[in-house]
Amino acid sequence: MKEEFLNGLIINILFLMSKFYKNINILFLSRLLLGYVFIYASIDKILDPVSFSNIIDNYHVTPIILSNLFALFVPMLELIIGICLILNIKVNGASFISFALLLWFLFILTQAVYRGINVDCGCFDLNSGNLDDAELRNNMIKRIFEDIVLLGISLYILIKTKIK
Repeated sequence: MKEEFLNGLIINILFLMSKFYKNINILFLSRLLLGYVFIYASIDKILDPVSFSNIIDNYHVTPIILSNLFALFVPMLELIIGICLILNIKVNGASFISFALLLWFLFILTQAVYRGINVDCGCFDLNSGNLDDAELRNNMIKRIFEDIVLLGISLYILIKTKIK
């Protein structure tokens, strides 16, 4: 009797869970999350492009002129990507550009860690205070893993929007 009750309970729980997961729109939640991250990341950079340009220059991958252009262009692009993802406007293009940007960010962060360049990432906060080299390096490695997760979310959105 107990065994039949437990089996029935387990079957009912699995049935309810399957209905629950079918009703959750993972694509919608992914778009909201990635859109929010891009908008949040753009705010400080838009408000203080000079500091962002200095951070870009510290990575030693672009000439100063390009650093200045990137400091003006990238935050606006991040804001537009975030808005498009949240409002479901041109999601395929926004997810493609976000995927490309995240690949670029991963490359920049990874090469800096590999070369021993310990700089403030500039990803979300331009003024992270007085961190020592070990803390900066740990923050950069943490950001690399975060970017890998965001890259996966971006790829998921890109694949799901192409299928539709």
